[in-house]
Amino acid sequence: MEAYQVIPVFGPVNDVAIFLLFAFSFLLILGLGLSKLQTLVPSNWYLAIEAAHTTVFTMVRTYVGTAYGYWLPFLFTLFFGLFFSNIFGLLPYSTTPTTHIIITFNLSLFLLVTAIANGFRRYGYAMMGVFIPSGTPLPLLPMLVAIEMIAYVTRILALGIRISVNMITGHTLVKVIGGFIWEGFEGGTSILVLILPMVLLTVFLVMEVMIAYLQAYIYTFICMITIKDFL
Repeated sequence: MEAYQVIPVFGPVNDVAIFLLFAFSFLLILGLGLSKLQTLVPSNWYLAIEAAHTTVFTMVRTYVGTAYGYWLPFLFTLFFGLFFSNIFGLLPYSTTPTTHIIITFNLSLFLLVTAIANGFRRYGYAMMGVFIPSGTPLPLLPMLVAIEMIAYVTRILALGIRISVNMITGHTLVKVIGGFIWEGFEGGTSILVLILPMVLLTVFLVMEVMIAYLQAYIYTFICMITIKDFL
């Protein structure tokens, strides 16, 4: 579909890179804009940002532990960057950066390398104990370590595939239904006939927003579990 084509803008920069940069900086832009308009009584938008920050803060503190302050900026940016990347793809004439597996896969690879490097920095080769199940007999140790390492790497890298597939299927369904409604409207189809497709489109849009939030949450949650393993 045209929505998933990469369109060059200038030089090496394309539309996907621009939307990705905008998604990861949108919360900062929104926060700075609202702070300049802040009054004695906080606006609903400002309260929403504060509630979002509290939600992520509580989640990181619960699952990461005592080192939550060190990882909070990264995980906060990751969660809302992914969420806005998913949401912006629902806008007309936009693109969804998270539908491109090369982006989400490399993000997962960066997470894996960062977590392992942090583990080596803190514990050295003792970090390999993460891949050794408790009570493993010595003869089975090499085989089980290899299996655990493969399973661990697969779990992390599968994150990129999961979020991309979910965003592609959901966004495609929404845009196909929207396209049918528009074609019917331009073709002179009665509004009464288009009411049911419009209701279905509204339901799918609400569900897609929920899925966008859920996928960003799952991605961030598994990132936190991965980071916790090496702390």
